[in-house]
Amino acid sequence: MPTKHPARLLAAVIIAGLGLTACSQTNSNTSEGKGGSPSAAASSSVAGSSAKPTPSATPSIVVNGKQKPADLPADLPLPQGELTSVTGTTGAYVLTYTTSDTAAALAAYATALESAGYEVQTSPVGVQAVKASVNVTATKTSAALQVALVVE
Repeated sequence: MPTKHPARLLAAVIIAGLGLTACSQTNSNTSEGKGGSPSAAASSSVAGSSAKPTPSATPSIVVNGKQKPADLPADLPLPQGELTSVTGTTGAYVLTYTTSDTAAALAAYATALESAGYEVQTSPVGVQAVKASVNVTATKTSAALQVALVVE
């Protein structure tokens, strides 16, 4: 498998899980009347695109965002479908896309990654891709495609 930095990719997946846990706790507190406004990090979305991530002393954390992060590599192809969730921190994200045919979306995404110069390994449930300092793992469920990526 062409993974150069599996620990970083695992960290991205863990960060995403923690973000989803924090999101569900925020929602349960709000629905129970405990109130409070969501944090700025949870309610703000980052838009735009740049060629390289900008290192930051305090990384921005995105929880349940709906726009692609600004620090994604400019040449990184993204899957077809509706972007429904972004979770992660500077250089390590999990993006969730909904689509009616996840198998076709995954196959098209693998092709797009190869066309962009990524070294791609495919399986029936996912795609692993590496190019320079970018590691991408895409997995499918019956209704969604999740893309976990780490940019060094």
